[in-house]
Amino acid sequence: MTETTQPLTPNQIHQARDKITGPGQFCEVDTLLLAGNEYRAFKHAPATVIDILDGARAHGDADFLVYEDQRYSYKRFFDGTDALAAALQSSYEIVRGDRVAIAMRNSPEWMIAFAAATLVGAIVVPINSWGNAEDLTFALADCTPQCIIIDQHRHQLLPPHRTHGYHVIVTDVADPPPEAGYRSFGAVVAEFTYQPYTHHTASAEDPAVILYTSGSTGFPKGAVHRHAAICQSLMAMIYLGLLLLELEGPREHRGGATTDSPILTVPLFHATGLISGLLMPAYVGQKVVLLRKWNAQAALRAIETEQVTILSTVPTILLDLLGHPEFDNYDTTTLSRVASAGTATPPGLPELIEKKLGRVSRSSGYGMTETMGVGATMSGAVFDLQPLSAGYASPIMEFRFVDAEGKVNPAGTGGEIQLRGITCSPAYWGRPSADLLTDDGWLRTGDDGYLDRDNYLHVTGRIKEIVIRGGENIHPAEIESVAHRHPAVREVAVFGVDDGRMGEELAMVYVLQANRTTTADQIRQFLTKHLPPHKMPKFLTESLHPLPRNASEKVHKPKVKAMFHPHIDTAATGPTMAATPTGVAGATHNCASISEVP
Repeated sequence: MTETTQPLTPNQIHQARDKITGPGQFCEVDTLLLAGNEYRAFKHAPATVIDILDGARAHGDADFLVYEDQRYSYKRFFDGTDALAAALQSSYEIVRGDRVAIAMRNSPEWMIAFAAATLVGAIVVPINSWGNAEDLTFALADCTPQCIIIDQHRHQLLPPHRTHGYHVIVTDVADPPPEAGYRSFGAVVAEFTYQPYTHHTASAEDPAVILYTSGSTGFPKGAVHRHAAICQSLMAMIYLGLLLLELEGPREHRGGATTDSPILTVPLFHATGLISGLLMPAYVGQKVVLLRKWNAQAALRAIETEQVTILSTVPTILLDLLGHPEFDNYDTTTLSRVASAGTATPPGLPELIEKKLGRVSRSSGYGMTETMGVGATMSGAVFDLQPLSAGYASPIMEFRFVDAEGKVNPAGTGGEIQLRGITCSPAYWGRPSADLLTDDGWLRTGDDGYLDRDNYLHVTGRIKEIVIRGGENIHPAEIESVAHRHPAVREVAVFGVDDGRMGEELAMVYVLQANRTTTADQIRQFLTKHLPPHKMPKFLTESLHPLPRNASEKVHKPKVKAMFHPHIDTAATGPTMAATPTGVAGATHNCASISEVP
């Protein structure tokens, strides 16, 4: 084992990677033929999601789920799963390849629905539970399910039953009369408890899920994922754990915890939530703490009560938790692993984690819905070597970087990140593969970045977000990174606005930390010290409310941008932001605030 009292070198990390992925190792990487193509893959990964679920039955009476005042052992979970599977197969006639949609908050019922549909051979379609009626209707029309399992809140968004043509099972309601057009989840499970059904025999190539993108621009698209992709994604998480074990040695539990227990703070309809919140715990026998919705104080209470050891989430939620005024009143000493993913790690977050939680194993990563979350990841000593990178490249993912014309750049040169791997979706549901992949089979990410000589990925921004000011390409992420270094800044979004003279100008909207009264002039002075003049935002506006976010908890820049229409007031001392139809206003010098963010 490598001692970690001294910083590791990149060469030590490479050697550890090569050792644990070598011949005969549990995380051995080999070549796998899938759908006629060869990919790097973990040789000993489960073949199908059904294998993962059936293996989890062995955990028996151990705790699996804690949700508010409910506790589920593995046995109780699979009793419900088997009952629902029997109902789907015999009463709803679900067969291989049929779609079963799930639209509800995180809950035990969500997990039972996923497992049951998988066991009878359905393609599971987790639908964004944060969407409106239009989003729900679009997804259902796109995937054409035979059945939808839905909670009461989202059921109220559905069109009348006789118009949609699929079966409906609703949670949180009593069983209605037959003419209502749906049955309650509880009644279905009760009726089919201990009824037999036939397990589906899946192959690694079979489609298992359709995961919809977060849809920050236009309607989302459904990324189809095979059983192999899900199992390889799970194995990629195990690989990271074994890499750290090789580099750091065994990690002791803290604060009296005796086993690993994650708290799920991201939606199960995400690739990350599905793997880390359901399938990984089921595979290794962990207890999962579920929250009905994100609430920092409720999370702190659960961490203390259930002795949570793992927190994997997006930076926004992590900042919300660590910055909560009641944080110090709760015992969080059991937390030993904290992961931040979904977007670049804000400067200062690693230091905040250490200040609040001590020397925990910090993590970060880069992945997409279209890659089942696999791309680059890092934790512990691997994280500490390059904490502001996006992660250490996965051994089962290939990277290349192309210019604006699609020409592949030489090694070490940045450009659009393109990926090829066994976890990459082969296509969006109902769309040609060309909508997602290049002619030679590489997935277009739309992100700009580069891979450094030490195998760390650096994401410099979204290609579509590049601002062209006076002919200069400017990445908003660079300016956001600088702004995050200011101790008073909590959230920030930078984007381009049309300008008749320069083509585009930069606008920045920011949210201050609680109880901070920093002025826009002070923010501007700080930025001036760290940015060249052509990258200075022309418009600075403070928001008194959190910035709008998409389902991935990333700032929804189109919504932020839509709230602002820049107007140069020639009678004023500086540029102002004119009010939009929603009544929102702001300014660079007097720092007028956003009154409401939807």
